Amino acid sequence: MPFIMKIRCILPSIIVTAVFLSLLTLSTVFSDEPTDREKRAESDQLKLISTETVRTGIGVKSVELSPDGSRIYSMNLEECSVFEFNRKSRKLQRKIVFVRHPGWGFNYKKKERISSYQEKPVEAHFTHSGRYLWISLHNAGGIVVWDLLNGATAVPGKPYKEAWYYEIFDQPSSAKTTTHKKGVPQQKRGKIRLLWIKTGSTPKVISSSPDGRFLFVANWHSHTVSVLNIESHNPGDWKIIDNLNTGRIPRGLAVSPDSRYLYVAQMGSNHISIVDLENMKKVDRIVVGVNPRHLVISDGFLYSSLNIAGKLIKIDLRNLHIVGQVKTLPSPRTVAISQDGRYVFVVCYNIDYMQVFTANTLAPVGRFTSTLHPVGVTVYQNERSYEVWVGNYSSGTIKIFTFIR
Repeated sequence: MPFIMKIRCILPSIIVTAVFLSLLTLSTVFSDEPTDREKRAESDQLKLISTETVRTGIGVKSVELSPDGSRIYSMNLEECSVFEFNRKSRKLQRKIVFVRHPGWGFNYKKKERISSYQEKPVEAHFTHSGRYLWISLHNAGGIVVWDLLNGATAVPGKPYKEAWYYEIFDQPSSAKTTTHKKGVPQQKRGKIRLLWIKTGSTPKVISSSPDGRFLFVANWHSHTVSVLNIESHNPGDWKIIDNLNTGRIPRGLAVSPDSRYLYVAQMGSNHISIVDLENMKKVDRIVVGVNPRHLVISDGFLYSSLNIAGKLIKIDLRNLHIVGQVKTLPSPRTVAISQDGRYVFVVCYNIDYMQVFTANTLAPVGRFTSTLHPVGVTVYQNERSYEVWVGNYSSGTIKIFTFIR
């Protein structure tokens, strides 16, 4: 076919294509709505502006933000201590160090019991509008509760655990204290007694129902979840009302916003158990994959880390369907979500990283080093600023990442 004839044949299609592309460009330019690509770019934008490191106790296992956002608490397993930091100043304000008693621990690599101490803090949880901090003691088979307003919580006739109590404050400028160097932190020491409640063997994660009625404790080696009635404001009334057999190795816990269902991550299995809190019965399960560890709920979705599988899973609680999953770095442990529900933060224990994903699509936002063995994480948000506190087990430090969106 002559060249001119070829041109005549394809010319109409060229014109049509050009017109279509022009119209598409115009519609994009003059559209009031951002494109999907622009929405994703805006959603994913998160800039790291600073990092800081503070020293905490030996073997920090978890970190928790107080409900009012003013304080950070670290549970220090190997030091048998709990530290309280002023979130804004980063300074240590108070700490308790438990009086130690011999007990049996557990070597998770060799899967055998070892000689240890009873009073080893693992996880913590706030109740009663942040007044009480509940702390699981790994080898004591129970939990203690610290009154953050008045200190001691011991109830006459009930078991308790003793702890040394320290208040840490900057040196005041007064004539009576001129023998001390200015600016040196001072400590006030005394013993307090904390109410101890027996649960099951190797208690770990603690959670509560939003309506304030129940407290839940996941007992690793008992394969149970203890249920306490804590509706009263009197610690003397708090008691165990049930021990639920949910399945092998319960760890992560989360309660639906309406206080109707308890979700339990069965770390020794491949699913999340669902307990109906009206009759305290296991009614269903969600198969998610091997080794689910930590659970959080945000905006009607349940998020779970899969430790061995190396994944982050997102579940729609309306139909219990998995609506998203993403591969993480090895050994994802604790998960935290920003208060605006925009970002998910995951710490990866064996590779010394903290990862960030968008909560909406689980799109990766970034990965950031945190050494050694990051295991706990919590996040504080102030408008477009995010502070992520990461507890590093083997270095006894907390690394603070500050992002801005």
